[in-house]
Amino acid sequence: MDVLPNGNKKEPIKNMMERRSFIRKSVKAGLILSLPFPISGYGLKMGGKLQIGIVADVHQDIIHDGYARLRFFMDDMKERNPNFIIQMGDFALPRKQNQPFLDIWNEFEGPSYHVLGNHDMRDLGFTREQTMDWWQMKKRYYSFDQGSFHFIVLDGNDQNPAPWSGYDRYIGTAQREWLTDDLRKANKPTIVFVHQSLEADSGVANKEEIRAILEGAGRKGGRSKVVACLSGHHHTDYVKEINGIPYIQINSMSYKWVGGKFETQRFAPHIETAYPSVRYTCPYRNPLYTVLSLDADEGKLHIEGATTQFIAPTPREIGVPDADGMHPTITERTLNFSTQMDKP
Repeated sequence: MDVLPNGNKKEPIKNMMERRSFIRKSVKAGLILSLPFPISGYGLKMGGKLQIGIVADVHQDIIHDGYARLRFFMDDMKERNPNFIIQMGDFALPRKQNQPFLDIWNEFEGPSYHVLGNHDMRDLGFTREQTMDWWQMKKRYYSFDQGSFHFIVLDGNDQNPAPWSGYDRYIGTAQREWLTDDLRKANKPTIVFVHQSLEADSGVANKEEIRAILEGAGRKGGRSKVVACLSGHHHTDYVKEINGIPYIQINSMSYKWVGGKFETQRFAPHIETAYPSVRYTCPYRNPLYTVLSLDADEGKLHIEGATTQFIAPTPREIGVPDADGMHPTITERTLNFSTQMDKP
C-alpha cells in the first residue's frame, strides 16, 4: 500500500507510470469540424504553435488517490513542457491536508492557470476568496494572450438572481460587461475556459446570454473571434457546435458521479472512511487529461485523446440507467477553422 501525504493509506493506481502510453493513446473515433474563422483576417503574423495541458474535475476532496493522479499529469507536463497548463475547476479546497496536492501543481515551471468550480467554494464552509488566496489566483475572471491567441477565463459561480436550490451557476452583470469589453478589445482568435458549460441544461443558468456575447462581440464578416469554449463540470466527453462555436466538454480526471442510489463500496474501510463520498462515484482506473494543440498557420485545434476503464463494478454493473452514455474517455478531436481573408 502507498501512503498519502496526509498519512492515510491508499490503494495504488496499478503500474500507473508504466502505463503512460496507454493513457495517452488516442481514441480512434476522431471528429473533424470546419469552422469559418479567418485568423489572417485579424492581421496576425502567421506562425507559432501552442500546446496547453488541461485537467478537469480532479476532486481531490472526493477521490481517494488525487495525489497520484495529479502527480501522473505533472510528470507528463514536465516532460512535454507545454506553453501553459490550466485546471478547469473542482480542483481542491484550501484545507491543510491538501497543501501537498497544491504543491504538485505548483511544481510546473511555466505559466499555470486556474478556473473556479462550484466545488472549490462553499463545500465544508470555505469561501471563494479563501480558495483564490490559497491558489494564489488574483482575479476570479481574467484574460491573457499567448502567442497568436487570446484566452478568457470565466467564473460561472456568481450568485443566481432568483431563489435557487443547489449550487450557484450564473454569470453576473459586472462579469458580462467585462466579457463584452474584453472581446471588443481582443485582436486575436479567442479560446474561452469556464467550469460549467454554456450549452448544457445543468450548466450556466444564463448560458444563452453568454453565448450571444461570444457570438456577437467582435464579429467580422459575420464571424466570431471565439474559436472554441472549453468546460468541465459534467464529467463527460462530447463537443456541440452552436452558431459556429464548438463547446467542448473535457471529462473528469477521476470519476463519474452516480449518487446515493448507486452507493458502492470498492475500497478498504480506511479509504472509505477518509473519503466517504468516493462510494457515490464510479472511479476511473487511470487519470484522464488532455493536451490542446493550436496551430495558427494551419488553422487547427487538436485535442489529444485518452481512454481508461472504470474501477469495477462499472455503472452498467450497478444498474445506472444511463450507463451506456458514461465513458472514461477523452475523444481525440481535430477542429479546423479557416485562415482565409475576409472579402471586403
